[in-house]
Amino acid sequence: PDGKRSTIEYDKRGRPVSVTEGGLTRSMGYDAAGRITVLTNENGSQSTFRYDPVDRLTEQRGFDGRTQRYQYDLTGKLTQSEDEGLITLWHYDASDRITRRTVNGEPAEQWQYDDHGWLTEISHLSEGHRVAVHYGYDDKGRLTGERQTVENPETGEMLWEHETGHAYSEQGLATRQEPDGLPPVEWLTYGSGYLAGMKLGGTPLVEYTRDRLHRETARSFGGAGSTAGYEQATAYTLTGQLQSRHLNLPQLDCDYTWNDNGQLVRISGPQECREYRYSGTGRLTGVHTTAANLDIDIPYATDPAGNRLPDPELHPDSTLTAWPDNRIAEDAHYVYRYDEYGRLAEKTDRIPTGVIRTDDERTHHYHYDSQHRLVFHTRIQ
Repeated sequence: PDGKRSTIEYDKRGRPVSVTEGGLTRSMGYDAAGRITVLTNENGSQSTFRYDPVDRLTEQRGFDGRTQRYQYDLTGKLTQSEDEGLITLWHYDASDRITRRTVNGEPAEQWQYDDHGWLTEISHLSEGHRVAVHYGYDDKGRLTGERQTVENPETGEMLWEHETGHAYSEQGLATRQEPDGLPPVEWLTYGSGYLAGMKLGGTPLVEYTRDRLHRETARSFGGAGSTAGYEQATAYTLTGQLQSRHLNLPQLDCDYTWNDNGQLVRISGPQECREYRYSGTGRLTGVHTTAANLDIDIPYATDPAGNRLPDPELHPDSTLTAWPDNRIAEDAHYVYRYDEYGRLAEKTDRIPTGVIRTDDERTHHYHYDSQHRLVFHTRIQ
């Protein structure tokens, strides 16, 4: 409706080879078997893919250069994955259920099942402790209990435990959750499971009113009608978009405006109004906020692949037009460094050109385990 143009080009076999939106193009390349082998983003960076003779992915190289490789057994199960030197082995039982995996020879996770084949436990070691989640089921296979434990792996001593119970209606819908030492939470539903209300320990928390399409039109907290502590009415446009949310606290009312592309262009209320601008590719380019004592416009610039560029107002002399490897190296506040896995390894306070160093700049270091989990953070000043 707004005249914007999107172009897709195809090869002789009907496969899309390029997509152009707002003047930006991303392209795809294929092998003789019709499998995608190269994806080029709007910055010109490439991600490549390789396959075995039975179409299984064996190697993927990302835009940032990170390479991951995969190996399979004769039945097609993943048995080994390699991520820049981290080798993960995947093990299965006779029923082809995954039972454990190791990373560079060290235990990572373990899975256990009952006679029905239902998962009963998943565990791993964390800082020398055995951490596990245990699952219980009813005769219909529905989850009835979830118990989290932390044990000393050498003595088996239970160091921490927490259990949550679950209950269901005759239709199989979840109706109740009861955590250890806390009041139960109950869900009140109708029809095929539409939420009508919630209770905490028997006390009504929230009630919902819905239209014929089961969309929420009103909600009340702490009771209903004159006893409600908080009420909210919701309305929609003819195309189903959120139009307004009005409360019994008028200063919190909000009205929403959308353009023909379905993009949110304005949120207005008694205290504040925000207007949003977009590029031809649908990316957010700016936000204009006005209030009683406020009138501010925040522009957003991105490279062709959608990565944020330096603020054009704060850095008018910046000549950067694209981030190499699809990773942001710096912004108005920090300089970033990544490791070979693409993880953020270091973040340092940015010192603008011409500003004298004051020795109060800080560098943040992020440390991960072999499974890419953040394990600790240090800050050096």
